[in-house]
Amino acid sequence: MFITVQHQNSVVVYRKQAAGEDKPLRQIAGGDTHLEDPHGIALDMKNKLIFVSNFGNARVTEPGERGRRAESYGKFEPPSITVYPLDARGNAKPLWTIEGSQTMLNWPSHLVVHEERQELFVANDADDSILVFRTTDKGNVAPIRMIKGPNTGIKNPPGIAVDTKNGEISVASMGTHAVLFFPVTANGDVKPSRIIRGGPADQPALNIGNPGAVGYDSKRDQILVPN
Repeated sequence: MFITVQHQNSVVVYRKQAAGEDKPLRQIAGGDTHLEDPHGIALDMKNKLIFVSNFGNARVTEPGERGRRAESYGKFEPPSITVYPLDARGNAKPLWTIEGSQTMLNWPSHLVVHEERQELFVANDADDSILVFRTTDKGNVAPIRMIKGPNTGIKNPPGIAVDTKNGEISVASMGTHAVLFFPVTANGDVKPSRIIRGGPADQPALNIGNPGAVGYDSKRDQILVPN
């Protein structure tokens, strides 16, 4: 079981049956890893690789000189996808990185590998898009295709999954409160093949998430929900 830990800039690996206070089998963390606010993780079991998406917020700790405490500060780097061996541990350097202006990465969130097609699908949260790369792509490389535009209904997608049996991807569209389905070959401003939504598309959603309390304004006849 592979988990990204956002604020610690790490990847933690547990036994699938882990419970309680079980310790991780191993961890990927350190300055050489280039893990920078990691959000999504995907495994390519065919080629024994780990893909991690990074927002780009990094913490740097300078080693302290004798008698001085180590200094720590933050910095912003471009969003990226870093790639590691499946058995990577410790302060491991990426095998390669996808990063740069041509990638169009903008808050890359969850990602998934289609092993048969050897393609990497990325839910690109801040760009309202799904980017598709080859699993061998490196550096400042453009996606091989992209799902984006008003017809797609994609808005702030944090999650994505692939159904290899039915040849579909499903996209969690947080901004439209829906799950959208597309063929794995979809490209451009295309309409989803089907949609799951909690209400009519022409009606506003409640936008309730993690409500901590509720109140009633008797004067205005309104229910107040802190979110």
